Amino acid sequence: MKKIHFLTMVTAAMFLALASCKPIDDPKELTKNVKVTTADPTFITGHTASCGAEVTAEDAGLLIELGVCWSLSENPTVDDHTLSTYKCSKPYTCLLTNLEPNTVYHVRGYAKYGTEYCYGEDKTFTTLGADAPSASPVTTIEATEITAQSFQAGAKVEPFGVSNYMAGICFSIQPDFTIEDCVGYEIGYDDENGVYQVYCQGLSPNTTYYYRAFVAWDEGSNPNFNYFPNGYSFFYGETFSFSTPETPLMLELSTYVNYYSWYDHYIEAYGSMHCNRPEVVDQVGFCYSTTNEYPQFESDFCVTVATPTTGSEWYDFYGNIYNVSANTKYYIRTYARYKTDSIRYGNVVEYETY
Repeated sequence: MKKIHFLTMVTAAMFLALASCKPIDDPKELTKNVKVTTADPTFITGHTASCGAEVTAEDAGLLIELGVCWSLSENPTVDDHTLSTYKCSKPYTCLLTNLEPNTVYHVRGYAKYGTEYCYGEDKTFTTLGADAPSASPVTTIEATEITAQSFQAGAKVEPFGVSNYMAGICFSIQPDFTIEDCVGYEIGYDDENGVYQVYCQGLSPNTTYYYRAFVAWDEGSNPNFNYFPNGYSFFYGETFSFSTPETPLMLELSTYVNYYSWYDHYIEAYGSMHCNRPEVVDQVGFCYSTTNEYPQFESDFCVTVATPTTGSEWYDFYGNIYNVSANTKYYIRTYARYKTDSIRYGNVVEYETY
């Protein structure tokens, strides 16, 4: 009797052990510990859309693969189109590409937990027409520190399912432009919050510029901007504009006397001009007087020498002051006329004839 009783107890214990192991060993039971929440599709264009999911699991170590799947039919599975990621159970985003315009798609997140696939709810979206404006993950940060040659701006990028992208600012003198026909562009550097600060230069003074942020990516490879923008796709931010100021004029003049001829009654004067915008100067010469210590272009005698045409910032010139009187003090200085009616003077040289 004791032997029979012992066998009965062993059999009962084995049955209870097998019953308690079933929920763990059965893959279908395991998936009850996983929840996949599909995010709403965003940044929809005619050919792309961003979508992701958030996965929670009782044992994150059993999560082998996360991703999204999509198709033209309800409740797509991994047998349809898929994009996968390996971001454990944190929210993730994938970029769906090669979509057809004006088409309704179904998408949902999935997780491979052990050997089984778990799915989130089915979401739908409609791609836009090929030429329709689309939502963008990049926002243009307006320009600051605008000078005659440069400005600063930025790009704010929201997650859109691509990690190997670059962002920056492109600018043009035309309001409608892309990076392919812009005047210039600069790539920014991420501050780890999705903000890319950009410093752009090479601008011209007194010019209206249009600028906007962009994000560019090349699916399946690392960006190589030696060949940019060939093979890249783009999102753009809003377009803004500003006008560059004129470059402040720097115009310096120096006056010298080289030679005096008492026989021919003339003084040879020499001048030197240094100007950062020589194109605005239309005349240089010398003003002189025997009574005014600071001779003026409008009221005293003048010798017009030339109109600078070299385009160089440095320009030297000579001029003769004729019919001077002997034993007389002359006040001489260079002048430059710019923008037609403005005058800039050099230093005054006092010279007494004999």
